[in-house]
Amino acid sequence: MNFKTAIRTLLLGAAITASATLHAQTYDVLVGSSGGRLTAGFFSHGAPPASGFGVDFLTGQNLYRANFGDFAGGASKTNDPGFQGFAGTLAPGALLYARGLGNLQYWSPSATSWSAAPAGALVRLDGAVPTDIVTAYLFCQTGDEFLCDPALAAQYPQYEAGTRFSGSGVAGPNPAIIDDAAGNGSFHAHLDWAIENPNGAPASISGAYLLTMQLESPGYQSSTPFKILFNYGLNNTQFQQAFDSRTVAPLAPVPEPSSLVMMLAGLGLFAAWRGRSRRHG
Repeated sequence: MNFKTAIRTLLLGAAITASATLHAQTYDVLVGSSGGRLTAGFFSHGAPPASGFGVDFLTGQNLYRANFGDFAGGASKTNDPGFQGFAGTLAPGALLYARGLGNLQYWSPSATSWSAAPAGALVRLDGAVPTDIVTAYLFCQTGDEFLCDPALAAQYPQYEAGTRFSGSGVAGPNPAIIDDAAGNGSFHAHLDWAIENPNGAPASISGAYLLTMQLESPGYQSSTPFKILFNYGLNNTQFQQAFDSRTVAPLAPVPEPSSLVMMLAGLGLFAAWRGRSRRHG
């Protein structure tokens, strides 16, 4: 267990009790493999949602929900969703990655509509730092000229800054390391997410934030993309509205009465013309 994992475990155990209701609504990404391809399903630690798991009706991709503030790191942090894989999921020791796709989307509680995330907000993912880079960085910091590898150590700040999802795309390490599989091919990891402004301070723009990613691992084909919907500062009703806007397809519009009359008149004329055509024939 590396330092980040140890800290993450301690913080997970100190999760805020006041947000237990929101936290219970989240569920993990169930990582699997089939025919050499990774899969992303749903795993609930308790009873599954009564309404079922979410699927984005626009893309057909699985939709996971999470809430900033359900984590001891503060109102702008979360460690959901987690990534769960059972025995036999991956080869022993295989690394699992998350690759960010597209750009960060934003749902406004006032406009109740979607757009690219505003420039004042981004979502950051703290993935794991490769062991050789951490080792080289530590030796260089302590001045060990024999074990210090400056080329590897120079990569440490990039990993430490995390993978950043914004309205203009994905920056930083991409894909980000999620975890390495145990000897039986299983794993369970919760990474740290934060919502910030470009300067690293907590973002001030409340709303729902939607990002897309897929799973990768050497020797496997990438999984089908999936989406994560984050709640930042919305009440339960607003967040449910944002969730429904991606999971409930809108009904086809009903024609206005005048349009309906014109359509029926047109059908009547067409039927009369068809009748005359048959008689002449």
